[in-house]
Amino acid sequence: MKIYIIDYHKDDPKKCTGKKLIRLGYAKPTNKGIGIVLDPFSETVVGIEDSEILIKQGLTAVDTSWNNTTINEFKSTGFHRRLPILFAGNPTNYALAYRLSTLEAISATLYILEHIELSFSILNTVKWGKTFYELNKDILESYKGKKRDEIMKIENEIIDKIRGA
Repeated sequence: MKIYIIDYHKDDPKKCTGKKLIRLGYAKPTNKGIGIVLDPFSETVVGIEDSEILIKQGLTAVDTSWNNTTINEFKSTGFHRRLPILFAGNPTNYALAYRLSTLEAISATLYILEHIELSFSILNTVKWGKTFYELNKDILESYKGKKRDEIMKIENEIIDKIRGA
């Protein structure tokens, strides 16, 4: 599985999970989007339809700080996809919706696209990886292997439940 990281060097190097994945050999650095590009500004949610892109071309994550993120950082080639609602397990954004670290986003994408073993291998590289999984276990299971429209329906149900609707 090819995993790429675009690093804008805006993150604290000690907390930078993208750099960690490169160091550990899970990912390679790049300066352009390749395959599925994880993009929180995309209107298209990742779904099982993206499996072939993942297998043939790979997955790219943009490593930047949530405090300074702009839409321009995500303007690149590739198939832009966003993740559905998930909650951060990392200490910086713990339990915040949609505020995942690069590592969490990659792991979640792999899980949704049914690459569970690699997803867990990546999560296990950080102390709080299990926390991310425990927070999102049921949600990840409900998204796993589903088409975009099904995932968006599940996401809307979760959001409605949070809002108390």
